[in-house]
Amino acid sequence: MDIRDRKDDELIRQLFCTTRIFSRTLNGCVAPLGLHSSEWMVLNFIHLNDGIAQADLIRYFKVEAAAITRTLSRLEKKDLICRHPMEKGRGKYIELTEAGRDLFAKAEPFVTAHRRQALQGLSATERQQLLTLCAKVQAALEAE
Repeated sequence: MDIRDRKDDELIRQLFCTTRIFSRTLNGCVAPLGLHSSEWMVLNFIHLNDGIAQADLIRYFKVEAAAITRTLSRLEKKDLICRHPMEKGRGKYIELTEAGRDLFAKAEPFVTAHRRQALQGLSATERQQLLTLCAKVQAALEAE
């Protein structure tokens, strides 16, 4: 393994560790409210896109359909969302319930504080650069 490969391995390890740490600490923020970080991410996206199609969630989060279905089922059991059949064609659209909107309002300040803590050392320019670089890595992986 040459020096470039070692540096690339370290970069990938850092990306992986950063994601794991972020997820673990986000879990700490939302667990007292009965949520897991993956549930929060979906709840937040539905809040921003009420009435979104389940298929759009799968595309947005770039996960298997089964993973989104499991998360939605957990949120539905907690009465935080409701799924409705689409008027035309297959699929379902998702909306927050009143309980979902209430829980979102309770969780959002904690999640915002967590996000600000995570990004506090980055300037607006660095944040945009990081976003661009992550998109490039994702595009390269999706091209395979």
